[in-house]
Amino acid sequence: MFQYVGPVPFDVDIDVSAAGLTALFHERTGRTDIVVREVSWASVFSMNARLADTYRIGRVLLTGDAAHVHPPTGGQGLNTGVQDAYNLGWKLAAVLDGAPRSLLDSYERERRPIAEAVLGLSERLLEAAKERFTSRGREVSQLDLGYADSPLTLPTPHRDKGPLAGERAPDAPVTGAGGLDTRLFSLFQGPHWTLLGHEVDRTAAPTARKGLHIHTTGPHGDLTDPGGHFRDAYGLAAGQWVLVRPDGYIAAVADTADLPTVEAHLEAVGSW
Repeated sequence: MFQYVGPVPFDVDIDVSAAGLTALFHERTGRTDIVVREVSWASVFSMNARLADTYRIGRVLLTGDAAHVHPPTGGQGLNTGVQDAYNLGWKLAAVLDGAPRSLLDSYERERRPIAEAVLGLSERLLEAAKERFTSRGREVSQLDLGYADSPLTLPTPHRDKGPLAGERAPDAPVTGAGGLDTRLFSLFQGPHWTLLGHEVDRTAAPTARKGLHIHTTGPHGDLTDPGGHFRDAYGLAAGQWVLVRPDGYIAAVADTADLPTVEAHLEAVGSW
């Protein structure tokens, strides 16, 4: 099985039968010793770059290819659509469970600017591919995207190290109850928010409640950080906390004295 790809004129009928593709191949390559004898699948498509004006009207929400269409260069459509679904999914679940409907307004505000930027990236990759230059840099992984300007992101005090609120929460190995090794990503899995405290007094944490998991190192903590991986990944000082959203993005980095602000934020975005 071979894949055969070639540019064709726009809005012109193309013969995609075995004979038609053989003739096109001979014309483009000058080789007549190769013959296409069977076509399992063929199509003619035009590159599209489209973005919906809005992602939500009332109870109707757009996500994935319904909200944005990309050229296939870089494989960005799937990545963007999956992140749309994760971003919207936990918010829909929260609203169905009693959270304010205004939570859904953050979906378009967070995801549409990213789709717009990805459209630009896909078009740049397409133009590069036309010049026979292909490169997959870190930007195509979409791991550096964030929501710094989101209403779900609390302002972060000046920090000279570690991720900021709105950025993707990093992973780190930690040791849990009973000395069992685990990872932060394992603790994040699920539709809940996660509050992490580094070298804190566990009694200072908000009261455990529905939709919020609390993990701490330090006195009475349920985690230990023997290699300092958690501390270093987040750039935390003793007594600091990190609030992680259900989709794995940091909502706040706060000192113990600022926990009332964090708690008020949780009250505003969830059903507690």
